[in-house]
Amino acid sequence: MNTFCTYPVRWLLVLMASTLCFSVKVKAQTEHSLPYFIKTAQNNSPLLNDYNNQIMSSKIDSLKLRATYGFIVTGEANAGYSPSIKGWGYDDALTNGQSLFAGVRVAKEFISRNNLDTRLKAYNASIAQILAQKNLNTQTLNKQITDQYIATYTSQQRYELSKEIINLLNQEDLVLKKLTQSSVFKQTDYLTFKVTLQQNELTLEQQQADWQSNYALLNYLCGIVDTQFPRLDAPNIRTELAPVDFKESVYTQAFKADSLKITNDSEIIKYNYKPKITAFSDGGYQTSFAQTPYKNFGLGLGLGVSIPIYDGHQKKMMLQQNQLALQTRQKYMEQTQRQYQQQIFQIRNQMEQYYKMLKTANQQINYAKTLVEANAKQLPTGDVRMVDFILSINNLLNLKGNIIQYNATLSNLQNQMQYLIIQ
Repeated sequence: MNTFCTYPVRWLLVLMASTLCFSVKVKAQTEHSLPYFIKTAQNNSPLLNDYNNQIMSSKIDSLKLRATYGFIVTGEANAGYSPSIKGWGYDDALTNGQSLFAGVRVAKEFISRNNLDTRLKAYNASIAQILAQKNLNTQTLNKQITDQYIATYTSQQRYELSKEIINLLNQEDLVLKKLTQSSVFKQTDYLTFKVTLQQNELTLEQQQADWQSNYALLNYLCGIVDTQFPRLDAPNIRTELAPVDFKESVYTQAFKADSLKITNDSEIIKYNYKPKITAFSDGGYQTSFAQTPYKNFGLGLGLGVSIPIYDGHQKKMMLQQNQLALQTRQKYMEQTQRQYQQQIFQIRNQMEQYYKMLKTANQQINYAKTLVEANAKQLPTGDVRMVDFILSINNLLNLKGNIIQYNATLSNLQNQMQYLIIQ
C-alpha cells in the first residue's frame, strides 16, 4: 500500500521539477532575445504611454460633447434688497425693493442628429491621428532597439572570435615554448609569436569593453536596470522580407487620418452657421415680498433662436483654408510614397551586394581554416616559418571579422526593410 502511494508522489515531484526547469530555461532564453528587449522598451516608453492616455482623453471628450447637448440641470438661488430711504433709492418699479429666487433651471440646445454625429466624428478622427502617430513612433522605437541589439550582438561575436583565436594561440604557445627551450625554434621567432598573442589579448579586452558598453546602452534604451551581461541570442530577423505596401503603411494611415480630420472640420464649420435653437425651463420660488409672497411658487418656459446673418465671409475663408490644407497633405503623401519606393529599391540592391560578399567570404574561409590547421601541424617540424603561421592566423581572423560585419550589415538592412522610416 505504501509503495502504491509513494510512486505517484515521486512521479508528480519529478514532473513538477521538470516543468519548473523548463519554465526557467524558457524564461532565461526569452530574456536574452530581441523580442524581449522590444517588448520591454514599449512597456517602459513614456511616449507610448502618453499616446494611450491621449486616446483615452479623446474618448472622454466625446462623452463630454454628448453631455453638452443633453439636458443641463442647474440649481439657482438669488436674493436682492434695494433700500429706499425718504424717497431716495432705486425705483421700486424696477427693483421691487427686495426679491428672492430659488429653483431649478433646465436647458437644452437642439441640434440635428447629423450635426451631432459630425462633431463626434471629430474625436474619432483625432483618435485615428493619435493612433497613426503612435504606430509610427512604435515602429521607430522597434527599429532603434533592433539596431542597438544588432550592434551589441555583433560586438559579442567579435569578442567571442577573439577568445577563439586566443585559445588557439594558447594551445600553440605550450608547444612552441617547449620547442624553443629545446632549441628547435629561435628565441626571436617565439618572441614574435608571444607579441602576437599579447596583442590579441589586448584586443580581447577592448572588444569586451565595447560589448559591455553596447549592452549597457541597449539596457538604457529599453529602461532596464541590470549590471549583468548574459549572452544574447542571434537577432530574429526574417531574411526574406516583403515590405508593407505603401497603402498599408503607417504613413498612409496618418495621411488618411489627417485628411478625414480636415474634411470633418469643414463639415463642422458649415454646421456652425446653421440656426441654433435652445429651450429652457425653470421652476421654484420667486417673489418680491410685495404681496402674497406665499403664492409665488411657479415655473417658466423659454425658447431661444440664433441665426447667423453676416460675419465678413469668415465661413468661406475657413473652408478655403481647409481645402489648402488638404492639397498640402496630398502633396506630402505623394512625395512620401516616392521616397518609400526608392528606399525599398536601395535596400534590396544593397542586400544583394552583401549576400554576394558573404558567399565569397564563406568560400574563402574554408581555405583559410585549412591553411591554419596545416601550418599548425608543420610548425613544430620547422617546415613553416613563424611569420607565415601568424599571417595565416591573421587572415583567418580578418575573414571571420568580415563575415561578422557582413552579417551585421545585412541584419541592419533587413531591419530597415522591416521598419521603413521616411525621414
